Amino acid sequence: MSVLKEVLIEELDRIKKNIDSYESLLLSLPKGYLFEQTINGKPYCYRKHREGSVIVSEYIGASESDEAKKAHADYRERKRIESNLRMMRKEEDKLVKALRHYGS
Repeated sequence: MSVLKEVLIEELDRIKKNIDSYESLLLSLPKGYLFEQTINGKPYCYRKHREGSVIVSEYIGASESDEAKKAHADYRERKRIESNLRMMRKEEDKLVKALRHYGS
C-alpha cells in the first residue's frame, strides 16, 4: 500500500472519530431554537422544539436571568457543533471518493 493511501485512510479514521464525538456532544445539548416574547413590556425567553409532529414551546425565564443566558450559550454551542459536523461530513465524503478513485 502506498504512503498516500495510508495517509488518506488515517485521515478518514480521524474524521470519523471527530464525527462520533460531535454527535455525542449534540445529544447532551437541548434541541430547538430560542425566541423572546415581550409580555407587559418585559422580555421573556422561550425554546421551541419538535416532539414528533408537534412543536412545543418551553418557558426558560426572563431574558436577563441566568437560565436564559445559559440557554443562549447552549444554543450558540449547538450551532457551532452542527456547523463543524457538516464540515466533517463533507470532508469524509471527499476522502471516501478519493480513496475509491485511488483504488481503481
